[in-house]
Amino acid sequence: MTAGAARRALALALCASFLSGPSALAEDTRRGPWEVPPRKVALKTGIPLIFQRDEASRTTVLGIFVPGGRSAVPAGLDGLAYLAARLSLEIPDEDKVRELMGQATRLSLSCSEDFTCLLVECLSGDFEAALRVAAKIVQDPLLSGLRIGAAKETMKIQGRAEEDDILLAARNAAFRAFFRGEGYGSSTFGSDASRKAIDRKDVVAFHRRTFNDAGVFFAVASDLDLEEIRPQLEKHFSKVPRGGGEEATPALPAPPDGRAITLDRETKQTYVGRAFPLPAPTAEGHAKGSLLEALLGRGPGSRLWPLRMDERLAYDVDARLTWTRRSGVLEAFLVTDRAKAVRAGEALDRALAALRENGLTPEELAATKALAKAGFLRSVESKPGRVGLLGLFEVLGLGPEGLAGIYGPIDAVGLDAMNAYVREALDPERALELTVGPAGAGPVQGGSPCPD
Repeated sequence: MTAGAARRALALALCASFLSGPSALAEDTRRGPWEVPPRKVALKTGIPLIFQRDEASRTTVLGIFVPGGRSAVPAGLDGLAYLAARLSLEIPDEDKVRELMGQATRLSLSCSEDFTCLLVECLSGDFEAALRVAAKIVQDPLLSGLRIGAAKETMKIQGRAEEDDILLAARNAAFRAFFRGEGYGSSTFGSDASRKAIDRKDVVAFHRRTFNDAGVFFAVASDLDLEEIRPQLEKHFSKVPRGGGEEATPALPAPPDGRAITLDRETKQTYVGRAFPLPAPTAEGHAKGSLLEALLGRGPGSRLWPLRMDERLAYDVDARLTWTRRSGVLEAFLVTDRAKAVRAGEALDRALAALRENGLTPEELAATKALAKAGFLRSVESKPGRVGLLGLFEVLGLGPEGLAGIYGPIDAVGLDAMNAYVREALDPERALELTVGPAGAGPVQGGSPCPD
């Protein structure tokens, strides 16, 4: 093992130990992140419930997962999935709004690739009261033209803010390119043209098509017992419409003809990244993808870290992995000065080529496994984060047992298999070259060192 590889392995191990504490590195593979693993049961209504009990705090988090997400949005109607979900959480009664605020109950939503999640966070003692309000508006939302118009105006502001964020703009550009601007490649908040094209009948049709008992499921993390949660959900969500029909087969990412993408933004910093399509997230594939993400950009010891600390080419380096039901998209990127974007991109390509050609050492793989486990441990620490991951694993087909036993597939990845995966995943012929920042970021050379 070379001195550089030894330093990386040590740094990865120390970083994992710092992030997770001494117990996590020796975590029982069968137990995974929790002492009490999640359970999946069926309500009397037939709707699945994933439940995980956690008595650390007297709070309850309910996730209502609605299938579809951006993948279900018809061409030309970008933003429809988010709009329908947002209107499902619009409370028409001001007294109910004040009641929920007095209880410190929080309603929020997220629109992902394959689903939307409506999240209810409350004190456990207020769970029934919060559920009574949330269930009514979610099952029978007020989809009036006036509310749709107001929501579109808010989405316009959110869309502008998203495009001004270089990290989000880059991710959106990668998905647009890989998926030809449709489905997964559509915009969460839509464009001026797509928002204008959406009318009330589109919102109603989308809500009916996605919000039904054929696809909706619940995930709950609470200090309450399952037998306290189950009857409340059965009582208040008894009017979820019946549904059926087969889901459309999700698209697979395909590199476009022009793989160099530049977005001009009036920002002080520049995003320079490479995006790669990954194979389907089977248990093994998910583990390998998560290991590659940790290896590339998860802090000190990662393969991109020397670009920041040694070459002083970046303010930040990172890797970001997004899964869909049939594939994944991995970004390896850095944030740098406009004047250093070209040199940073060249250095990024060299780092990726070195990993692809030389692979990992046994020590580096062991340290990366510890770091990946620590990352999962942190991601499920809070109840909202835990509920979100439980929902994602269910949608991906891995189920709650997949998340509870996440350490098993990670530990099972061997060195030869991981190096083969790296060679395939980081194929430069399938990569997108992404630059987001001030105009002229590409050709300008020089610049001062980026600070630590």
